[in-house]
Amino acid sequence: MDTTPDDEKVEVLILGAGLCGIAAAIGLRRAGIDDVIVVERSGSVGGTWHNNRYPGCAVDIPSQVYSFSFAPKADWSRVYGKRAELEEYIVGVVDDFGLRGLVRTHNEMLDARWDADACRWRITTNQCVISARFFVIAAGPLHEPVFPDLPGRDTFQGQAFHSSQWPADLDLTGRNVVVIGTGASAIQFVPAIQPRVAQLNLVQRTPSWVLPKPDWDISETSKRYLARIPLLMKVIRVFTWLLLDTFTTAAIRSQRFARALGVLGRLHIRRHIKDPWRQQALTPRYAPTCKRLCFSNDYYRALAQPNVNLVVSPAVAVREDSVVTADGSELPADVIVYGTGFQTLQHHPIAERIRGRTEKTLAEVWKGDPKAHMGTAISGFPNAYMMFGPNVGTLSGFTMAEAQTKYIVGAITAAKRLGVAGLDVTAAAQDGFIAEADKMLNKSTFILGGCDSYYLADGHRRASLPWPGTMYSLTRRLSTFDLESYDPIYHPDTTPVC
Repeated sequence: MDTTPDDEKVEVLILGAGLCGIAAAIGLRRAGIDDVIVVERSGSVGGTWHNNRYPGCAVDIPSQVYSFSFAPKADWSRVYGKRAELEEYIVGVVDDFGLRGLVRTHNEMLDARWDADACRWRITTNQCVISARFFVIAAGPLHEPVFPDLPGRDTFQGQAFHSSQWPADLDLTGRNVVVIGTGASAIQFVPAIQPRVAQLNLVQRTPSWVLPKPDWDISETSKRYLARIPLLMKVIRVFTWLLLDTFTTAAIRSQRFARALGVLGRLHIRRHIKDPWRQQALTPRYAPTCKRLCFSNDYYRALAQPNVNLVVSPAVAVREDSVVTADGSELPADVIVYGTGFQTLQHHPIAERIRGRTEKTLAEVWKGDPKAHMGTAISGFPNAYMMFGPNVGTLSGFTMAEAQTKYIVGAITAAKRLGVAGLDVTAAAQDGFIAEADKMLNKSTFILGGCDSYYLADGHRRASLPWPGTMYSLTRRLSTFDLESYDPIYHPDTTPVC
């Protein structure tokens, strides 16, 4: 094809230096594969926890599970760590494992295509061109912000931004703020900014289920015990893991348990919201876990304050100093915050830039219905492995990253051991895994819960994001590489079937 002698060559290129990319780099090094480059479009490692800097940003999974099993941390400040603490943790892991020299920041991938002549991936960034034998796609789907298509959005004279692009020097004291969107991010930043603003108009299209968050400060005594007794940390991690797996399995598969969660959610609303109209407006009309389940102890408390106005009529236009809603109301605004989510897996931000054996882009192959074998390998895209791909999403991104890393390392070491140029998962194996996933997920609240969500493929009633099981089953299934599901690829100099 168009690989040239001037292209920089590497054994493995990892796209993204978030927790998935870092896990992959560590796993490869542990397997003796040192010829690795990590390209990252931002200015630092950390992914989500570097980029999202809105007030109140925190994890929604207990930190003893939302962390690497091989890098335990005894001194989390709270049960659920804050954003800065997570970023510091990931940076510390990078330094502890000596990965700084592998990471190239400010490198955005512009194009990646399979070179059938060389049996390699040719990746073009804004800084360089790299020829890689193996390509690990570790840039997660939920990082490209989505803005609503509102007439006049560019005419607004105040400050307007997506929650993931929060200005570092922003002072909201005494200002009129309009927040559009009530998803997971807004549920965290609205309580953080409410005490400072003059007026907060919260524009809600669809309410989220919000449950109480079992979160508290961890005492210094507890931290000392955890540091001195590593086994105690392991016990807590395993116990928390089992508890979360049990909770999630029940919430997704049992309609009775889902109804019980709904009762808990309504009680949580009524505890803080006394106005009957607001109670009704904040109560979802779909089953909990049909969409992302949120946890907060102060969201409803913030919405009950006199300087917060809940608006259930959707925004339809923006003017120089206001937001107009469908019912004709005009909401005065000095600042507009768009809490309107991100491009999802169905429209993965980089899918249009990756071309496989047929020269079709990944977006053209998926057509809004993403599929992959074991959530990792995509038929027709040899030697490429996607992290946080289709049907691999689970509670803890760290658990997912470690499980996928084991699978990817198994694939790469298998190709090396066999002496082949690469491996391509068969369409039959991929279809078989998807059929298995669909069979399990079709009985879940993702499908039966009465909502549309980013868990679902475009135009299909199939759940394309979640793993069809528990964190334990994910770890077990991906711990062994299934070579029988792959076709070998040989270099043209030997057997030209590439």
